[in-house]
This record gives sequence, structure tokens and C-alpha cells, in this order.
Amino acid sequence: MDLVIRPATGADRDPAQRLLSAQLIEHGLPADPRGIARGIELAMAPRTSAWLWLAEREGQPLAVFLANEIVSVERGGAVLWVEELYVVPEARRTGIARALLSRISEEARHRGLRAIELEVVPTQKAAFALYRALGFADVQRKRMSLAL
Repeated sequence: MDLVIRPATGADRDPAQRLLSAQLIEHGLPADPRGIARGIELAMAPRTSAWLWLAEREGQPLAVFLANEIVSVERGGAVLWVEELYVVPEARRTGIARALLSRISEEARHRGLRAIELEVVPTQKAAFALYRALGFADVQRKRMSLAL
């Protein structure tokens, strides 16, 4: 029962949509099916800066990862901004998120990226513990958003 971590393909649209919808619902955020589908299409478009990856066992998708390469003057190059990382509840605390982030980090280094950056909901104690164990450092900022 090896864990497979790989970039999503066109055949992964439905599993990616289910996983991303579940994450948004779990966090009490709007889970508009059309919006999620549009985001997936953009993430899979040719020459996209997005990374859409899945982790699966025996063909069962257990986790989804969505990030975007962005330019950072602070880091002096491209960084990977993690938009979504979700593991299905029944597979949590089994090492899937750690393995997924390790594989993503390896690929990001290979591509010459300077950092991986993300935000964590303050109530996500397990996520904080995982990220800190992997070497992520706290950054004292407050994210703001303007819906357009």
C-alpha cells in the first residue's frame, strides 16, 4: 500500500473537486462547485504557474495540494505559495501531509524555487506542529483580502 504523490492530470478533475470542496466545507468557507471547477481548470491550463498534486493509495485520492509560483522580492526569486493542502479526515496523522510536503519541497528545490510559503488557520494545532517540524518558521503578518 505505497503512497503515490504526483501532479494531477485531466482524469483527476473530479477527485480534486471533491477534495477541495471537502476542505472548504470543513473550514466553513463557500464551496461553490463552479468556482472550484474553474480553479481546477486554471491550475491545469498549459503554462500555468499552479501546482495541483494528489496523494493516493491504491488509486484512492487521500490528499490534494494546490499552490502557485509567485515572484518574491523578499526572497529574491520565485516562491511557492500554498493555497490548499487537504488530507481526508480518515487518513490524517498517518504521514501523508508530511510525505506530500517533502515531495513538493524536493520538486521546488529542483525547479530553483527559493521558499514555500503558506498560511495556517490559528485553530489548526496539528498543522502548526507539522509545519514547524518540517522547518517552516512563523512570519508575523496578517493576511488581508479584497474580493473583486
